Amino acid sequence: MINLEAADKVSTYAGELAKLDLPPNVLREALGASNTERRLCSKKHSARIAPGIYAYNGLVTSLSKQLDGEGWERVDLAGVLPIMLNPKTRVALGVTSGNRLTGIRADRLQPSSRYPKGELTRRLVGRNVSPGQIPFLARSAFQAEEPKDELAGYNLWLMLVYFDQKQKEIRHEISLPEKLSAKGHVKDWYVRITPPEFYSVGTEAFEVEVDPNEGFGPPDVVSVEPR
Repeated sequence: MINLEAADKVSTYAGELAKLDLPPNVLREALGASNTERRLCSKKHSARIAPGIYAYNGLVTSLSKQLDGEGWERVDLAGVLPIMLNPKTRVALGVTSGNRLTGIRADRLQPSSRYPKGELTRRLVGRNVSPGQIPFLARSAFQAEEPKDELAGYNLWLMLVYFDQKQKEIRHEISLPEKLSAKGHVKDWYVRITPPEFYSVGTEAFEVEVDPNEGFGPPDVVSVEPR
């Protein structure tokens, strides 16, 4: 018997991602690459946060390679923050570590970023608008012209990722942040696109002494330099 509820979740997930011009298989392959890179670390010889750093690099590298030439282009904001840009959909996509609620629909509870963000991310999130909302672009004749900004007119979406050691799975979601908390964590969202199922690591158990979430996407402390 066909599970209509499961089929509907898959269809909805793919449909929402299609609006961003983001194929689901690209995300799944990136998660696989992230997990592969994580497992290259040695429990005995690697640095304590190496699994998180390797996992982050594997995911960003895979996303960048897969989307290159597919209507997306890669930029590094302030020289350190990797962002994928889609000029057609005006989507900017970044990657960050989330908390245990990542990918889960739990009543009114929402996930947050694991690390606090800096002024650059705060500024970009502050310019996000809810899908369907038309930003007011009219400018006063007396208003000073702002410097050119390569992300002007883009919505900054984030791919949140969480490694659940107990469930042996990697959870993710593609979500549009609305604002940051006073402490700098992203915790309110206009839209959350959650997958119908999570990436299982199967028998590839996590090392219980090492938290792969630590070091995944270092704290964003990049400041905005005056021009």
